[in-house]
Amino acid sequence: MKLTSKLLGLSIFAFVSQTMAAPMPNTITVEDKAVVPIVKTQIIRSVAGQDPVRTTEATIFEVKNGGKDIVAREVVLEENASQFSDKKMSAPIVQKGSVIVPTSKVEVKSTLSQGGVVLAEGKQVDAQGVEFKKGQQPVRKELKLDQVKDPNSQESVTRAVLQENGTTTKDVVVVKEPE
Repeated sequence: MKLTSKLLGLSIFAFVSQTMAAPMPNTITVEDKAVVPIVKTQIIRSVAGQDPVRTTEATIFEVKNGGKDIVAREVVLEENASQFSDKKMSAPIVQKGSVIVPTSKVEVKSTLSQGGVVLAEGKQVDAQGVEFKKGQQPVRKELKLDQVKDPNSQESVTRAVLQENGTTTKDVVVVKEPE
């Protein structure tokens, strides 16, 4: 009886150790969703008397040929701005069958004043990202937002331009007047 118990225990141990030693898969596949790994490095260089320069280096995985080919692409962007956004870029937005991965975002705020009185406040946002959809080629998306508002009232003018692969798809102007 002891020999049978030992053999049974060893066989169970051998079976369990084989399943525990199985390697994890290289990719995670979830129906109608994608996980796109990004390696991103941002460096902001400041020199006295000059506008800061931000260099963004990223590795983007492109899905081509209906999901059969995966290509790693290196992207290097250099941007000059008087002020960069304090907020970090958001996590990828996952929609059913697609994912949008942000690659860069620059936010510039400006104030127009005369004699110590603020006349207008402006805000410009330039954001870029790559949208991956199941079974389709990646699409490069860009958002350019310009806003001017009067700090003394609720008046503002906002213009948003959305581009896909360099082609303008939406151009919207919103004028907000006091009620």
